[in-house]
Amino acid sequence: MFKEETEQKSLFDLELDHEDMIEVPEEYLQVRLADMEDKETFTGKPQTSGINVREFETENFDENGEMIMRKVYQIRLVLVNDEEEQYLDININLKQNDYQIQKVQKGSVLFDFIQSILEIENKGRTAGKNVFRNVNLKQFTDFINNNIEVMTVRNIERHGRYNFNSFQVIQLNNMELNI
Repeated sequence: MFKEETEQKSLFDLELDHEDMIEVPEEYLQVRLADMEDKETFTGKPQTSGINVREFETENFDENGEMIMRKVYQIRLVLVNDEEEQYLDININLKQNDYQIQKVQKGSVLFDFIQSILEIENKGRTAGKNVFRNVNLKQFTDFINNNIEVMTVRNIERHGRYNFNSFQVIQLNNMELNI
């Protein structure tokens, strides 16, 4: 009797995988946090990307006069608003190419993102905390991609040694942040 193989072997070494891609209609207007006013909100259907690596030139040079390149690891959070035909595109920087993060400090976009979700989930949980340890970021991105139909974020202008825009998640489906 002929035995049919259920798994075919390949000549090529690679891992087969599926990663959800962020889908936004081309005609939609892109909005960034820097385009928004302090405390302005944006509502839409959220999607998160996997970890992306971006490499860019710095203004610094090495001992050979070559421009120093810098790698940045980040995930994207995109909120698509079909009624307004806009999408908010947020880059969340990571220190390394890994979902397991040992230390997330207050004052970063990633901290604001995690804190606001934890506060929606369990009010008061993060009161007085300024560091999150051993964060599995994949749990947060999977939660958003698989469970959230509507998300509202509020822009936060941060001023200090560096000026930048961050955000708080203030609504997940019908749950709201009360700060």
